[in-house]
Amino acid sequence: MTKLNIKAKKAQVKVSDPESQRSRLNNSETLKTPEEYRAALSKMKPNIVKDKVVRDPCKDKELDKGINVVAVSYEYAHDQKMKEFMTAKSPLTGKTIHRYNHIPRSKEDLEKRYEMINTLAQETFCAQRCVGSDALYALFMGTYLVDQDKVLNTNYHRHFLEYLKYVQENDIAPAGAITDAKGDRSVSPAEQPERDSYVHVVRKTDKGVYVSGVKSPITTGAYAEEICVLPGRQFAAHEKDFAIAFAIPADAEGITRFVLSPEIKALEGEFSACHGKKYLNKEAMIVFEDVFVPWGRVFLCGEYQYAGRYADFFATVHRFSYCACKPAVFNLLSGAAALISEYNGTEGKYLFSDSKGKLFDIMKNADMIQGMGQAAIKFAKETESGAVLPDPKYANLGKFISGEQFPKAISILQDMAGNLPVSLPHENLLKDKEYGPKVKKVFARKEGIPPEDHYRLNELIRTIAASDEGGLLQFGTRHGGGTIEVEKATIYTQNLKKLQECKKMAKRQAGIE
Repeated sequence: MTKLNIKAKKAQVKVSDPESQRSRLNNSETLKTPEEYRAALSKMKPNIVKDKVVRDPCKDKELDKGINVVAVSYEYAHDQKMKEFMTAKSPLTGKTIHRYNHIPRSKEDLEKRYEMINTLAQETFCAQRCVGSDALYALFMGTYLVDQDKVLNTNYHRHFLEYLKYVQENDIAPAGAITDAKGDRSVSPAEQPERDSYVHVVRKTDKGVYVSGVKSPITTGAYAEEICVLPGRQFAAHEKDFAIAFAIPADAEGITRFVLSPEIKALEGEFSACHGKKYLNKEAMIVFEDVFVPWGRVFLCGEYQYAGRYADFFATVHRFSYCACKPAVFNLLSGAAALISEYNGTEGKYLFSDSKGKLFDIMKNADMIQGMGQAAIKFAKETESGAVLPDPKYANLGKFISGEQFPKAISILQDMAGNLPVSLPHENLLKDKEYGPKVKKVFARKEGIPPEDHYRLNELIRTIAASDEGGLLQFGTRHGGGTIEVEKATIYTQNLKKLQECKKMAKRQAGIE
């Protein structure tokens, strides 16, 4: 099979409501505004459940905070100062599109993708949109790879390119659904007592397939227009029904989306941190019950030999995304630690510790992870599909350092802040004529620091290090994109060839024949 020419004629995308999407009236670019993104969500069929059905996610106080995060990516794409790295020219349509919907085809593309994610993370902690974008990235490479198998005679890549055109023309931010519920970890998918622990094919027809199963936790799953489903692991021949990849509208018949982490709620205080007051990460569990997927939106179906490759492609590009966003998070931890040390008057030495040494232990992580991201770009290689794949070893090393060091950085921040972040009086008391003067005495630290600023900084640290949202951030850093053990295994596998060279060098230095 010859490589498909992605500079082919523009797709004729069928749009159900063209008047709601101003971008489609523009012949040179297809870029939604935040308002258009919200309007698209509001028009979807209600299938989101908290304790009851949510009729409009944009009118739900907590879901709206997650929508705000994704909306920032739409907003920045219209900012002339950021447009260079927030947008790209599509080889499929010739139009300017959002970079999240662009498949990197050069190291320069990867550099700009890195800058985009890092910039968004500086504002929102977690850009959230990366997962769906990385799913598109992986599907581009995976579908091309499986189509090269002459025995299988598949045509998934052409179908995916048509879908990608649709995503680009409509500037959709899909959710990427990779992680299955998994069930009993001691038995294989085919042996699960609950078959829906993994998404699988129920039956096939001439028009498409029907699927059932559970994917959880899914980032942006509660506020996405589309869901891109990929296998999360390799399967054996008798498990081919689980080797399925497809894209489906998030409100398709048979899909129910459950909002996870009910205790993580929007903060409303005047002194609350941006993350919580303005932004929030609400994960979703997506349940598929006999959902019909037309063949044109199926990108793997039973070709179990390639399921693991789809998962590996996603893991590599998503861990590269971590290399871009997590330096911003570690930099925030460094800034909060340095500022609280300044406010408390503990700059330099205090007790038996050096605050500058502690700051170094946080700051070094941002530099190391950024270095791994840059190395992943430097050693990136073009795949047969034409997409450029970040170097797997360095992408995994960046993610590994992030997951391993984040709890330590949180511990240092807690140490430097003391107990005040979790011992704050009610903020309303600061303004109370009777109680305010008494309450403010607890903030008597370095002269010249207003009690209100002290409160705000301690509330930020509480949000990061001692709240439900902070806990989600810590778990996500640890488990998002795969566990540390999987990353270690990938790094070790990537280093096997190098290890043989290391042994030869050791023998040479030791004088061993």
